[in-house]
Order: sequence, then C-alpha cells, then structure tokens
Amino acid sequence: MPEPSSTRKQIENASRPTLLRLSALPKAVVPLGTLVLVALGLFMPLPIALPALALVFVFFLWIAYLSWPVVSTGGKVLRGIMLGLVVAMAASRF
Repeated sequence: MPEPSSTRKQIENASRPTLLRLSALPKAVVPLGTLVLVALGLFMPLPIALPALALVFVFFLWIAYLSWPVVSTGGKVLRGIMLGLVVAMAASRF
C-alpha cells in the first residue's frame, strides 16, 4: 500500500479526537442519531430537513474517506450507495 498523502494524514490526525469520542459513546448512539437526522430530513419542513440531511451526508462522506484505503471493493460500493441515497432523499424533498 502506498504511503498516505500529507493531506490524508492531516485529516486522519484531525479526525482522531472526534472518532475517539464517538467510539466511547454507547454503541446505539451513532446509528440512532443518524436515524433521527434521516427522519428529520424526510418528514420535517425544508429549513430543518436539508441541514439534517446535509449533516448525514457529511458524516457518511467523512467516514467513507477515512475508511476508503482499508475497505474492500464491496465496501466502497456500499459507501457510494449510501451517499447516493442521502442525495436522493434530499432531492426528493423538492
């Protein structure tokens, strides 16, 4: 595996404290929080829905970026599908 770029290293280092805090939470908190944000994105008025879906998209994008080098092709496809689904949810609100 090639050496990670300096940008990747900076993002990984900057992400470490947040990842440690997230991993210290009870296991159900992150999935339930994501589910709540998705529900807000689907059922609330646009001024609430779009920021909620944007948070979900950014969270999924961040996790996908960090995990990209170590996941299989199937995992990469799944991450792309998840991002596409969030975009589709946002687009369905218009």
